[in-house]
Amino acid sequence: MIDVDIFPILSNNKSTLKETSKDNHDGAITFMTESDAEAINFDKVKDEYISGLALTNAPKSNDALFINSDTLATFIEFKNGFFDSEKKYGVRKKIYDSVLILNDIIDKNISFMREHLDYILVYNEVKNSNIETQYSNSESRDYIDKTLLGFGNERLIKFDLEKFQGYCFRNVYTYTVKEFKENFVNKIV
Repeated sequence: MIDVDIFPILSNNKSTLKETSKDNHDGAITFMTESDAEAINFDKVKDEYISGLALTNAPKSNDALFINSDTLATFIEFKNGFFDSEKKYGVRKKIYDSVLILNDIIDKNISFMREHLDYILVYNEVKNSNIETQYSNSESRDYIDKTLLGFGNERLIKFDLEKFQGYCFRNVYTYTVKEFKENFVNKIV
């Protein structure tokens, strides 16, 4: 899929999931995961990518690119704050910009991404407990919806991100910090 070592812009920006999850807003530094698993800091990749371009508006980028295996990678975005409509727009922009940047770096097309790239948004459950989704608008209903959707082998995808599944990504996941640890971090160690 992506041999990081043949793309210096990727190999020069290796980090950990913990570091890519760092949030330093409001003067306090917090991390949304404690995982020391190796990842690519895609914010730094984007900065290096645009350094030689004369852009008036810089593109946005996802926080991390995790290489799962020879055939699969995952973009990860960490959102610690409240998820309002402005943040939803920002996440969609990050998705489009990051996919375009990665496509250019590895010289692949969107069809390749649909087969080999997943997307995870990790959000702060406490700050977003009353966010309305396609299915529900409360924490209790989210639990019920996740359970019922699971019986049909479906997942609850929050924040209007379901449209990217099958379009830009193979799979899209929206996880709380706890779900990210259970469903992703614990499976890669």
